[in-house]
Parts: sequence; structure tokens; C-alpha cells
Amino acid sequence: MRDHPLFSNRRNRGPARPEHTLVLLGFDNITALEDLFNEDIGTEVMDTAEARIAATVREADRVWRAGHRRIAVHAHGVNQAISSAFVARLQTAVSQEPIMTSHGPVSVTVAAGCAVTEEPDSDAPVAAARHALMEAMSSGIGCIRFAEETDAATRQRRDVANAARVAMGAIREGNLVNAYQPVVSAQGHPRAAFHECLVRVREPSGELITAAAFMPAMEQLGLATLIDRHVLVLALAALADDPGVRLSINIFPRTMQDAQWMMLFDEGTGRDPALAERLIVEVTETAAMLEPARTLAFMNRLRRKGCSFALDDFGMGHTSFGSLRDFRFDIIKIDGSFITDVTTNPDSRFFVEKLAEIGQHFDMMTVAEFVQGAADARILRDLGVEYFQGFYFGSPSLTLAPDLKPESDVVGRKVVGAG
Repeated sequence: MRDHPLFSNRRNRGPARPEHTLVLLGFDNITALEDLFNEDIGTEVMDTAEARIAATVREADRVWRAGHRRIAVHAHGVNQAISSAFVARLQTAVSQEPIMTSHGPVSVTVAAGCAVTEEPDSDAPVAAARHALMEAMSSGIGCIRFAEETDAATRQRRDVANAARVAMGAIREGNLVNAYQPVVSAQGHPRAAFHECLVRVREPSGELITAAAFMPAMEQLGLATLIDRHVLVLALAALADDPGVRLSINIFPRTMQDAQWMMLFDEGTGRDPALAERLIVEVTETAAMLEPARTLAFMNRLRRKGCSFALDDFGMGHTSFGSLRDFRFDIIKIDGSFITDVTTNPDSRFFVEKLAEIGQHFDMMTVAEFVQGAADARILRDLGVEYFQGFYFGSPSLTLAPDLKPESDVVGRKVVGAG
């Protein structure tokens, strides 16, 4: 980015420097337009939008392309007090009139991420504006978010970068591994129904770092799909090693569109088609509803190979009954927020009972997550839940142990030796 106008003409400045605003504009609906037509329409929209913005700003301001489908504006001398009005003018310039393209007129809206700074030549406001734009685009159409360059924000970006480096290093060195947590029957069957693969980083000391320490950073940096690819390869290898187990893996929304992930799946199941029949793919409610048509197309492709699907975090309110019917999940995993206080909260018991009834109506296997004790298990079984998952029944382990101890009783004592 050093060739950007923002970083040109460096010179020494005195202590009384004016404030500047760096604005990053992102298009809310340009991806949908490109899906409907092709990428050419995105280029046409960007060209027109950039011309409109350039005609709106002052001579001292700078406008340039900043990465894929982004436009940056360096507003010279625009401080916090007047920056909102300045950004609103930019948004209006882009969206007030339809944009004429070779496919006909279209309308677009832009979200904005802004950083007000006295040091426009530094990298910090660029990173801050980029982060603010991510927040704006996830908040709604045409949103504006301002980022203040604070010590906390700097630490946050450093922590994100460090966490990502740890995960990427683990992939390169073969230290990204799957831990397996069993899902057991409420009726006390002596074998785990399946195990969920939970990704871990294995340190040289042998200590395992949980996904919570690095996956948010990988997702924020657009690298989560790399983890999903690795988890898939490990899961398929484990299925090939042990014909008696079933495994579930989690995927991020972007993974459903990842050609490399699909190629790895096709290669692995092509060598042994039976592997797909023992693989369960877990999709969160949020991911399923983000782009339902693409999610359904992804599910149907894998279903033709024999895969099953689980709806994770069920009960958070994103999935309608119609969507639940259309997706035809094989398993629903009731969100842990309803499970952790099921022994003390009548509302949680009511929700769990109704969610279990929904699962039974649609012929879906119901799993309660985060089951922590025998009292929880007894109540959940009475409410109609068919399977349990939680530390009470087995902590995530690097070794698979699908056979549970014969004397284990899920309503009386802890299941030991379960993966």
C-alpha cells in the first residue's frame, strides 16, 4: 500500500497538525449483482462510483481503489466533528441515482469505515478503518462506523495477528490436530453414536490450545477455510483408519463456497465412497440462513455422496419452520444456552421440550450440548432429548474410544473412557 497517495509526499510536520479522516467504502450488494450477472457488472459499478466520489470530494482530497471492491478517500483536514456529514455526502453521491451498466440500471449502497487521525502517513489508520468497515458491513446496509486508534485497538490487532501466526505455523508443522468428543445415547447404549472433531493446536510441550484461542482471529482474517480444509483431511483419515466410527466436522460459511475444500472432499471420498456415509457436517443456524440457497446447494451435493448434516446451535432463532423443512437436517444440536441452566430455569426446560418436539416432528435426531451432570441428563431425557454431548460424558481427546464402559448409566454416574 506504499504507492497509495495516502503515503506519498512524506515530510516533517510541526506539532499542530490538522486532523484527517481516512474513509474506506464497501459495497453492500455488489456480490449479489455479480452473482446475478457476472463480475463485469461489479467493475462497471466501481468505475461509476469512483467517478461520482471523485466529483464530490475537494481538490485536496485523494480517492483510490483499496483492494477488492473497496474505495478509499483521504479527506484532508476533516475532523471528527464534520466527518459524519462528509461520509454521508459520499454515500449519497454513490446511491442517489441508479448506475447505468451494460446489463441495465442498478442501485447500490455503500457502508463506510472511518479513522480520524493526525498522522495520515502511518499504517495504523488504514488498519483501523478496515476494521471499522468490517463492523459497518456486518451491522446493516449503509452503516457508518468510526474507529479510534487506541492502545487497546493496537493490542487487539497484534493479538489477532499472533493468534493467526500460531495456527498457520501449526498447519505447516503438522501440529494442528483433531480432538474427539463423544455424543452418547440418552438410553445408555454402550457405544458412542458419533464423535465431534474439535480442532486443536498441539504445542511442543504437548499442551493443546483450544479453537477459541485462534479461530476468531482466523475467521477475522479470512483464513478459517484453511482450518476447515485441514480438519476435513484429518477426519477422513480417521474414518479410513477405523471403519467403526462416525465423525462430525464444523465448517464456516465461506467454506461452502471453497473449491479447494470440495476437491479434498471429492478426492478423499472418491478413494473410499463409504467414508462419506460416516461423515456428518455441522452447520450453524447463522450460516444456514446467511445464504440459504447456497447452503442448500452445498448440502445437496454432499448428500448425494451419503453425508449427513447437523444443525448446530439450534434454538437461537434464525431458522424458520419452512427452512427447517427445506434443509432436511438429519441432526439438530440444541444450543448450550438452553442446557446449562435446565435444572433451575423453567423457561429453558420449556424451550428444550419444544425444540425436541420439533426434532421429532421432522424426524431429526436431537442432541443436547454442554451437558454437565447427571441431573441435567435426567431432565433432558425426560424432555425428549435423545443424545447428549458434554464434559460429563467425555472430554475431547486425541484418541477415539467409541466403546463406552458397559456399566455406564447416563442418568446415574459419569460415562468414563468415552473418547
